[in-house]
Amino acid sequence: MLKVNRDSLNKVLLLKNGPVLLNISADAAQLKASVLQGELSADEEPELKKYIEDWFDTGLNLNPFYTLLNKDPRLAFMAEAYRGLRLVGIPDMFEAICWAIIGQQINLTFAYKLKRRLVERYGGRVDFQGDTYYLFPEAAVLAEAAIEELQGMQFSKSKALYLTLIARAFASGQLSKQGLRQLPDLASRQKALMDIKGVGLWTANYTLMKCLKERSCIPFGDAGLLNALLIHGIITDKKQALEIEGFFSAYPTWESYLVFYLWRSLSKRSEA
Repeated sequence: MLKVNRDSLNKVLLLKNGPVLLNISADAAQLKASVLQGELSADEEPELKKYIEDWFDTGLNLNPFYTLLNKDPRLAFMAEAYRGLRLVGIPDMFEAICWAIIGQQINLTFAYKLKRRLVERYGGRVDFQGDTYYLFPEAAVLAEAAIEELQGMQFSKSKALYLTLIARAFASGQLSKQGLRQLPDLASRQKALMDIKGVGLWTANYTLMKCLKERSCIPFGDAGLLNALLIHGIITDKKQALEIEGFFSAYPTWESYLVFYLWRSLSKRSEA
């Protein structure tokens, strides 16, 4: 999907006029994108700019969030340790929801393996200087995938079914990023996603927080989130639902960012 270098990353995107392989780097002031392979037309530049801004959530002022963190001695370290860390998104909604389905009830290592197999089998590819970059499969392609073939790639029968069902919903136009954006509120967006078999509240919230940057999504029951809440002394038992709701109520409109920072705190606590 992408290659992470020492101070930049390479990623292939499918724009209006075809695939373009980009290198994205940063300095103290801005992100910079340069084309490694393919052609970027003038009319695609705004599309690319919007994609990158959406991907890295660059337009959001995080200072109000840090003010809230500083009020809680258990989490105040995050305001400095993770300053500038933004909720890295998945701008392609079909990819976002597929990734959420793939990751249901399995560890991340195995989830990444499954996603790689899916992308290499059904996605487009761009070769550059000895490396291969894959595009996430289009919904119309995955909609035609055989359940048995997906099972042969170690997807469970249920996940294979859910992936093809969600692919058909996107391919038919029943679901779309633009369509969800036009719905009036978070609850209606959650319902639109959860109307598809295999999409529960966790999957819907994860998709909306990563793709539409819904700021009040909490993936209740997420194992990583619960572990972080235990580690930081927010709860003493994973079944303390009321305590969890009360904790998040102190961060109105910042719940998704708080979840993201709590996830980040699990990687290397020594950095905190």
